[in-house]
Amino acid sequence: MSEGIPRAVLTEALREKINGREVLAAAFCTFRFDPGFFEREILPALFEFQLHQDPDIRRLQLEEALRPLAGRVAVYYDPRAIVTGDGTACLDVRRIPVRPATGYFHPKNAFILVQDASTQERSLVVFTGSANLTQAGWWENVECAHLEEIAEYGRSRTAPEIQRFLRYLRAMTKNFDPQTALDDIHGLLRTVQPVVHRSANGRLHPHFLFNGRRGATALVDQLDEAAGQWLYGADLEVLSPYLDKADASVPLETLIDRFQPRKWRVLLPEEGGWARCRPELYDWVRERGGEWGRLPKAVLARGGKQAAGAVHRTVHAKLYRFFTKDWEVTLVGSFNLTSPAHSGGGNIETGVLSEVTVNRRPRFWLEAIEEPPPFAQPEGEDDDADEGYVPLLARYDWASGQAEVLWDGASDSPTIEVYDRGVRLFEIGHLQPAVWTVLTADDAAMLRERLRETSFLTAVAGDQRGIVLVHETGMAHRPSILLDLSPADILRYWSMLTADQRNAYLAEHGEALRGSGEDLPVERRPGKCEDTIFDRFAGMFHGFASLGRAVGDALDEGRVEEARFRMFGAKYDSLPVLAEQVANDTVGDPLDRYLMVLCARQLADHVRRAFPEFWAADPTGVARLEGALTVRAALREQLVARNDAEMAEFLDWYEPRFLGETAVVPA
Repeated sequence: MSEGIPRAVLTEALREKINGREVLAAAFCTFRFDPGFFEREILPALFEFQLHQDPDIRRLQLEEALRPLAGRVAVYYDPRAIVTGDGTACLDVRRIPVRPATGYFHPKNAFILVQDASTQERSLVVFTGSANLTQAGWWENVECAHLEEIAEYGRSRTAPEIQRFLRYLRAMTKNFDPQTALDDIHGLLRTVQPVVHRSANGRLHPHFLFNGRRGATALVDQLDEAAGQWLYGADLEVLSPYLDKADASVPLETLIDRFQPRKWRVLLPEEGGWARCRPELYDWVRERGGEWGRLPKAVLARGGKQAAGAVHRTVHAKLYRFFTKDWEVTLVGSFNLTSPAHSGGGNIETGVLSEVTVNRRPRFWLEAIEEPPPFAQPEGEDDDADEGYVPLLARYDWASGQAEVLWDGASDSPTIEVYDRGVRLFEIGHLQPAVWTVLTADDAAMLRERLRETSFLTAVAGDQRGIVLVHETGMAHRPSILLDLSPADILRYWSMLTADQRNAYLAEHGEALRGSGEDLPVERRPGKCEDTIFDRFAGMFHGFASLGRAVGDALDEGRVEEARFRMFGAKYDSLPVLAEQVANDTVGDPLDRYLMVLCARQLADHVRRAFPEFWAADPTGVARLEGALTVRAALREQLVARNDAEMAEFLDWYEPRFLGETAVVPA
């Protein structure tokens, strides 16, 4: 850091830290949340394979990639700060609202559990920064972040502090159990030996700081306890895009009085050439002996180019630098220079305090401002957060078809009307606080249809109107985003051995559906099956055998949700979908369709016998599969009708022998 302001793209920095390892679970924290942008542009950083440039086809590929992570990717967000700018959510991501009793849920974190495929070693990648999960946060603003890695069975100073934060997060969101991602992350952190000393060999250990909980101390006290001996008398530089709307800054004054910096400089929040602070505050800083500053134009210019008329990026970073000629200690995170951020019981904030390696004398990043600029009305990061907010939570389970709502207010709710893009869906009567209430079957069915297109609802309660983001579970039973495959396509897809092959296959079919006209390279195209009776039937048996192996391996390795996607789900390649496609096919050869259903019946019987608990745990999926397999009787009648009477006798002999064999079921 001492040699200049470090620069990196957040998604690239995160991908580099993951370094191609398999992601086992991930939990994100954010204040503002754009679920569409998150799914299209941030979620891909968790995966190594090449994704399609078309956003919808990319989502289709991500839908497949997320299956092994079913229920293990979660975003925790403040429901008062939902952003609807980049479309709806539709992937298997748990979207969990957090509304603290006081202040806002303001941290920006990612906790990503990874495993090396060759060594099986697991680690937790921890991202702590200033960027919300929005387009502005990850693509446009000047942000900052701290990345570290905690090894399983290793030693760490931050691990117990992160555990405390995650336990508090879990307690605030108890209405949304299960939370598998947090459970998996806790499992790794419990193996880590805590480092109790604040420093070693004269070097400060990283410290994970957070506040907003009962009993938490103010930020200045946490800094003093962790690193007071380093911070006293050092130079201080503060980057914060938001300040108190006051004539003097209490948190800044507290920092100055406590640590007595030799020299200090503060970022002047600006927009369009106007200073977003009070003139009185500007004068107060100078009177106290401080300086205002701004980042160099090269840092602010979009793309790093300083062309004439170039649009400057907004500074959204929250960074506190303490430094001398020999060392530098920084606090990176979500702490604005405001009273709610610095007090122990205000906003929930997180940050990492760490010592930075220096190779030459650190200097101020901010360029001092000599002449005062024109002033505009100060803004707060949460100025619009409560506008139109309705404290209604909603969740829908695709497996059971049950929809529930919860009133998160202090007293009983008024009558609530629910809309989707101006269309009135249903009305909810008075709700008691903090109690999940089941919607009627008709209302749940209405919600189910709307969730095919959007996860956003508009709730109107009295004179309040606000956006509600629906929490979805049972995603194996959610219909696929874009793609329907023919029975032959499904069999071919089951037969593909590698993720790259399946990825290319989805891209090709997605392009065909969207009419993009783009051709894939020949070597990426899935091979075509020969139309001989041997190849047709061999391919059919191979496809079902591949599916059987995939389901068996997933269940043996504890990946129950992944197996559920394949056996009972509503996706383009799930077994019930194949049977339903066969039933709806009026053109295909009845013999091919009949054999497909026999293979499906054989595989279903094998799974039912081999994994009875798995079979019994999903009555909705079993009912759908069994219902789809009833088409066998109609297909049998077609075969008998187009042949002579001996066909019925042959099928009476053939069916029990085929179903008793294991030709298409892995041993």
